[in-house]
Amino acid sequence: MKTPPFLLGATLIFWGWQTGLLAFALPMALILESSRFIQWRWNFSSQDIRNIANFCLILVILIGIILIINTHSIQFIYTLLQWLPIILFPLVLAQIYSINETIDIRTLFLLLNFFSSPHQKPEEFYLNLTYFYFILCILSTSAVNIQDISFYIGMFLLVAIALFSSRSKRFSPLIWIGLILCAGSLGLVGQMGLHRLHLSFEQAIIEQLSSLSFQDADPFQKSTAMGDIGVLKLSNKIFFRVATDDPETTPILLRESTYNKYKSSSWFATDSQFKSIQPAQNLTTWQLAQQQKNYYKMIFTGGLNRKKGLLKLPNGTFKLNQLPVLKVEKNQYGTVKVQGNPDLMSYQILFNPTINTDSPPTEDDLQIPPSEKPAISQIVQQLNLKGKPPQEILKQVKGFFEDNFSYSLQLLGKDRGQTPLSSFLLKNRSGHCEYFATATALLLREVGIPTRYAIGFSVSEFSALENQFIVRGRDGHAWTLVYIDGVWQNFDTTPGGWSAIEDAAAPQWEIITDIGSFVGFQLTLFLKYISTLNLLKYSWLLMIPLVLIVIQFSSKKRVHRLTAKRILSKSVFSAQQPGTDSEFYLIERALNELGFFRHSSESLKYWIQRLKQELPKNPLIEDLSAIVELHYRYRFDPQGINNTEREELKVMIKSWLNRYQKKE
Repeated sequence: MKTPPFLLGATLIFWGWQTGLLAFALPMALILESSRFIQWRWNFSSQDIRNIANFCLILVILIGIILIINTHSIQFIYTLLQWLPIILFPLVLAQIYSINETIDIRTLFLLLNFFSSPHQKPEEFYLNLTYFYFILCILSTSAVNIQDISFYIGMFLLVAIALFSSRSKRFSPLIWIGLILCAGSLGLVGQMGLHRLHLSFEQAIIEQLSSLSFQDADPFQKSTAMGDIGVLKLSNKIFFRVATDDPETTPILLRESTYNKYKSSSWFATDSQFKSIQPAQNLTTWQLAQQQKNYYKMIFTGGLNRKKGLLKLPNGTFKLNQLPVLKVEKNQYGTVKVQGNPDLMSYQILFNPTINTDSPPTEDDLQIPPSEKPAISQIVQQLNLKGKPPQEILKQVKGFFEDNFSYSLQLLGKDRGQTPLSSFLLKNRSGHCEYFATATALLLREVGIPTRYAIGFSVSEFSALENQFIVRGRDGHAWTLVYIDGVWQNFDTTPGGWSAIEDAAAPQWEIITDIGSFVGFQLTLFLKYISTLNLLKYSWLLMIPLVLIVIQFSSKKRVHRLTAKRILSKSVFSAQQPGTDSEFYLIERALNELGFFRHSSESLKYWIQRLKQELPKNPLIEDLSAIVELHYRYRFDPQGINNTEREELKVMIKSWLNRYQKKE
């Protein structure tokens, strides 16, 4: 079935307008719609169609490769989809200007030939591609994702025109138009509702995952899971990778955000002020603190979520190299946030853990909430910590937690009359890292040691496959920063076996997902490297294989010459076909006025036969059989009827209509 006149041209113009490819769309539409006026057709063989299809396939592959090289992102699929109407245009053009006006589908899908018997002639299946091309143009237009109503209105009008041409003639056009307008209005309302639901659902999922995986922490506030009920579940997915010259010197903890005030199971960064860091001349080097002579280096490879995020850095980070972001900011607590490209980034970190890059302590770094004071004082008195040197206090506190507490992902909830932290210290003595870090921070504050609460990731899993450290969501961690000897230092009192407990809970098939992650990671690095080589100016070299393939196809057989043939014009102004002026259609109209309609799938003969069964004693219906037979000969017989038979048909129809009017 062919598309209605000018529908395909209008669809191409709509596609060109939405995608910005109107310069291609206008001539393409003109060439396609000119087929209704040009009376010449060409005799394309099955081999010709197959060669054109292979040519289109090669174009898809080559353009896909070029897009991958230049975008190194999954977004290349959307760009390729927008160009498909141009790429497949030769195939549709060959069909429209072919004598047959249909294509054997087996010439497009060569695999279908493999399942047929070699001694049996394969069954042919001819198809008109115009409606498929119409749908492809609509899908290609949707890939642009224009955020206004123009796409929906254009799509609705084009689809309505396509449906109108194949509607049932039993119903009034006004009724059909009213129904399609109602359907379009409901579709618009539904589309807007689904769009809003999608955005809300997406935001909820992002927030849920962020809270469980420590990704995209809030630099101003951190709500802990202390006091919750259930099981703390963290992701096994690999979040980022860390490489160093010497794995033994790799820092165990990478800090993401720091807080200094605790209240009601939440930590806050009071008066947090982010200041912009200006890049060096190369725009990828960022100096966070004074340059140091002695330092360590590490390579961090990861991405940004939603084009922004917090960097995971070791203590004493003073410089970042090869960091391709647009903006870097740092607050007084050492938290660094960036904005830039969400793609994979691999940058160098220079750090010296013996220097201090955070602000000096304030009164907030010694604050203890009144609700936690009794339990904290009881433990300090029990351990007799006051008056001792700081290093001895740290050693004693760490031993206290290691000897008397256990690590657990079970969330035990709250006890009546006690805070979750008090229950942890005095009763349960079991919990996850947030309990240990918070309890440690408040205990040390009680004896006059300034502390802060830090969250980030623990780096401990070395991958022999990748020859670097991999960090998963379950490696998210919390610990304490202590201010001793004029430097903020990491102090982690969570029992040492906590990572082994979480590793034991990992699924058995984790090695399979790790291999898949490694392959995807290497492919992304390769595409990123290729993109830096500026290969676009050499992309024309990819046409060399295309030319060689075309030459190979051409050399397999002798030269095939296309033959042209002139046909009757099939334009909208074409001459009337024989039999369309038959007076029998007056009888059909009269029967319709009586309420006897012919179904769109019924022939005239079956319709008359059905009416005879419904009205067995109606003489008007009985007399229609002879009239239909003569009408069929006039309408469909290649030999037609002679003048005498033509006059006889007119007389029979006139007589039937006179009797019909008398019956009224």
